[in-house]
Amino acid sequence: MANSVAIIADGKSGKTYKKEVTPENLNSLVGRKIGDEVDGIFFELPGYRLKITGGSTNDGFPMKSDLQISGRKRILRIFNKGKRAKNGYRKRVTFRGSIVGADIAQLNLKVTQYGPNPLEVPAKEDEKKE
Repeated sequence: MANSVAIIADGKSGKTYKKEVTPENLNSLVGRKIGDEVDGIFFELPGYRLKITGGSTNDGFPMKSDLQISGRKRILRIFNKGKRAKNGYRKRVTFRGSIVGADIAQLNLKVTQYGPNPLEVPAKEDEKKE
């Protein structure tokens, strides 16, 4: 099983940071929902509190916050053709539920409480020379 990726949004600076999530840490997040706050220790960020805002599976299906399941579901969506359109078209689209599972490839998070260490890791001297 490959490592998952956590995309962490920093509201103060407006930047996003990418962190690898090991399968052990992802298994400890299984069962959490979109909107739940988790401790930053799962992402090597002690002292931080992070809110789950979304994600996607290994197959590329996005998580939907109002589906209270852990698997995938095909739902009928209505797409309008423009601002004042009365008649849109309906399409059946596959989404993943809002409960975090082991098949999550990307997890989107937002910082709600900051810790003592900065999110941004300074570049090493060797990487700057290359």
